[in-house]
Amino acid sequence: MGQIKVKGKMQRLAVVDDNRVVGRAMRYSTVKGDQLVSYASQSSHIPESTLLACTLAMREAISYFVLNGHHVDLDKFGILSVRSKQKAVDDAEQVNADLVTHLTVGFTPSKEIKEAIAAIRFE
Repeated sequence: MGQIKVKGKMQRLAVVDDNRVVGRAMRYSTVKGDQLVSYASQSSHIPESTLLACTLAMREAISYFVLNGHHVDLDKFGILSVRSKQKAVDDAEQVNADLVTHLTVGFTPSKEIKEAIAAIRFE
């Protein structure tokens, strides 16, 4: 189970036209790839060099599949996919690639991750 600290910060709320203390979940540091590999190596007793090679191969594979329109199911973590926005047209014959206005990578968390997030304790 996870645990996240909450701290208050005074800020102006235009809706109520007053200054109020607003609670915010603290943002911790960003864990870099090499730190993740090191942690996983210690947890699994697999050499860091082996895990690093696997990690680089997985990144390449995920990028390849996502950037070619596939959804990548990361099992208990969730699904990565490309999401797009496009202009609408009146006729199917007018549909072409120029109608795409925006692409982004989407993430849909798994049921397990959603449940784990719901179980996080705040202090």
